[in-house]
Amino acid sequence: MKNNILTLAILAAPLFYSNETVAESVVSADHDIKISNKAGLAVNSGDFYFRINGRLMIDFATWDDAAFSGVNGESGSGSEIRRARIYLKGKYKDWQYRFQTDFAENKSVNKSSYIKYSGFNKFDIFIGKHSEPFGFENSSSSKYISPIERSASTSNFAGDREIGVSIAGKGNAYGYHIGVYDIDSNATDNNYSVTGRATFAPINNHGQVLHLGASFSLRQLDENSSFEIKNRAGVHSTSVKSIISDVFYAKDNSVYDLELSYTYDQWNIVGEYISADLTGVTAADDREYSNYYIQTGFFLTNDQRLYNVASGTFVGVKPSSEHGAWEIFTRFESIDLSDQYIGSNAEILTLGINWFSTKYTRLSLNYVSTDINYADLTNASAEIDGSAINMRAQFHW
Repeated sequence: MKNNILTLAILAAPLFYSNETVAESVVSADHDIKISNKAGLAVNSGDFYFRINGRLMIDFATWDDAAFSGVNGESGSGSEIRRARIYLKGKYKDWQYRFQTDFAENKSVNKSSYIKYSGFNKFDIFIGKHSEPFGFENSSSSKYISPIERSASTSNFAGDREIGVSIAGKGNAYGYHIGVYDIDSNATDNNYSVTGRATFAPINNHGQVLHLGASFSLRQLDENSSFEIKNRAGVHSTSVKSIISDVFYAKDNSVYDLELSYTYDQWNIVGEYISADLTGVTAADDREYSNYYIQTGFFLTNDQRLYNVASGTFVGVKPSSEHGAWEIFTRFESIDLSDQYIGSNAEILTLGINWFSTKYTRLSLNYVSTDINYADLTNASAEIDGSAINMRAQFHW
């Protein structure tokens, strides 16, 4: 049986991606094995299911001035393999597993490794390393967001993939996910987070989607390690992290997120507001930060972003024409990390265009403009700015 499955997969694989018009599945003569390319390369045989997915993102960027180069008036450029990931996913009856490894930047990094149990009618259980459920943009796959990079306003506070236990459920118009995570595994602390997200789509038909969501993350921090925020200003290819807070010691961090999205035919608007309340080791270390972004996009072709109720996110674009789908968008974000007159305030404007030549391929061009004001941080001028052009070629399967 295993030899038959392997042989059929090898013979069928070249057919799947050579032309989108071919059949998306191949079934064995005995109808006991099915090979599909609908969502990666999948093999289904009775109670057993196995799937391989991947993504490749190649970035090129050029920039001017200190927000990206670190020096006023200085230009620079860079390129990188932003993501080069392979996913392995399998299932036996009610049990599932998933491995995800990223081979970008000349190293391999385990992004997720978890077991999922779906034997209950109302919810699923996740055990292992997986994404903390926080925010609309952070919960959306990097394959499907309109800009090349997630907003700094989101990534400043959204959790990463961590080892934990969580439950997730859904209904006809809602979804939820909540879990407990070990956010800094070592022998000297007990750092953890409790993170959850709930979404509701009261309108989801006839080309319209109204999405509402809220998230929270209660995070216990290491009191013996200093806390700071350092982030790039909208372009990952540069090593300069010009969006910064001051450095202090904190016991915990309470982060909250409100999200709203509305889609009408080719139009889409989405926004998030994120606040963070950090309790310092002393009262002088208490901090409150806030960030938000607003983004709107429009498809020049007769297309729109697809929405998934269970995850409360967009899940890709399937072009309606053989010539592909074209999208333009703009995103404005405001970042306030200057509590107690120490830190930075930043505004970032991103303009972009995306060409989804097929449902698997995408070319993107972004223009990013950044203005950053510093308060009382030493060794920094009072105000810097910068602009950049960012390009990406993407293939996923």
